[in-house]
Amino acid sequence: MNNWPKFLPHPASWARGFALSSGFWLIVSLLPGAYYYYSYGLRAAYRLTYNNSGEGAIAFAWACQIPLFAFYHWALTKVTEWVEIRRHNQPPPTVSAWLHWREGIIAFLTLPAAIVMGIPAIALLMLPVRGSSGALVALILGTAISSAYLYHFRVAKLFKILLKFFWIFYADLLKTLQILLVPAATGTPFFILTIVTATMVPRQLMPLTIFVLVVCVLLSGIVGYAALQYWSAHLVNWAGTWWPVGSPGYSRIQARKAWKHNKTAISQSFVRHSTSWHLAANDGTYLIYFYLIALGFSAIGYFWFGEHSEWLETEEEMLGPATALAWVALWHFWGWRSEVAIASSQPSTKTSDKRRSSNSRLPAADPVEVELNQMSAELGNTRMRPVRKSQSPTQKSQSPTQKSQSEQPQWYVFRSGKAEGPYTKDQLRDVQKITDRTKVRRGQTEWQRAGEISELALFLTQK
Repeated sequence: MNNWPKFLPHPASWARGFALSSGFWLIVSLLPGAYYYYSYGLRAAYRLTYNNSGEGAIAFAWACQIPLFAFYHWALTKVTEWVEIRRHNQPPPTVSAWLHWREGIIAFLTLPAAIVMGIPAIALLMLPVRGSSGALVALILGTAISSAYLYHFRVAKLFKILLKFFWIFYADLLKTLQILLVPAATGTPFFILTIVTATMVPRQLMPLTIFVLVVCVLLSGIVGYAALQYWSAHLVNWAGTWWPVGSPGYSRIQARKAWKHNKTAISQSFVRHSTSWHLAANDGTYLIYFYLIALGFSAIGYFWFGEHSEWLETEEEMLGPATALAWVALWHFWGWRSEVAIASSQPSTKTSDKRRSSNSRLPAADPVEVELNQMSAELGNTRMRPVRKSQSPTQKSQSPTQKSQSEQPQWYVFRSGKAEGPYTKDQLRDVQKITDRTKVRRGQTEWQRAGEISELALFLTQK
């Protein structure tokens, strides 16, 4: 197959194209003939799916491609398994049911594009056609050619990218609607109570009443958010027990089950489930942001188009989708990330940056002594060398003259009634084992305790 022409579909692509085209056009052409059979079920199906223009028959034949291609893939899988067992005498890897239905969905999505792209080929093949049977052959051949090329160039990957994009947008839109509708549902009793008691409240107290109503709606919405988050964790945990392996969303569900939010929901009640309340507070925060964005677009509309009563239908259609897109973008780029950080107990970006900056201020350990400790542990030695901190950048940036002075033997130790030395600073610490109370001096200066000399005091703290 390496020498196969690049722009010529493989035999597998041709087989898929002809199976898709012939299955669709044969169903469209044979469905009206079912009306003349004596089966009442076929007559009822014909009446429901077929009309004068044939749109119902086309839609029915299009939907039939999903089970047909799922059956084709299942049958080929069984044949392949039988051949592999007879040849290698061992069972091949199992194929999940989702892979069969995926072929049907791909065929369902490929068919409209194949018909549109096959119109030039169908028109050329229709030129010498005189009868209906010849027209059916032209339709099958023209659609099969375009289908084979679509399969050859893997149009399924393009469908996957488009579906993934639209699914992300659809999921963010549903989440935005949930944030907006939950307070409306939980706050309905407060709205009813306000309407009932509106005639009893004096006009001077109406602003206070409205303020109390807004607060009650917001608090009831947070309780509703927490309840949805808590029971959604139970729903995900339940779905993870039966969701088929290899099917879409399986890895996502398993990852969600590993989150702290889902693990703790099993052992904690709704009232004590802290992550649900933190997620509810996050949803409440974005509800406030949504209303602020809506007020902002309302102000823009007022300056551009005047009062709301004067807006045209076109102007409302412009501001409405713009507000919805701003809500979806806000949740996609900020809200979803904060929700994942709370549910999976991951530290936020600001907290991790603070921890990273505080850790960067600490001096690093000496890599040589760390490596010696690792070698000792591998050899079974439980006693570790004390790991000294590596020199700070200021210590590393000492000039050569300063380093030579610190390495010169110019220190004396007063022990047993006499002076011993001279020693370097390293020898004072490692050989003489001096402490901060040991009397020392440099050269011919006066005797002092080591802790009273700033240079030695700093040197001894690194011991």
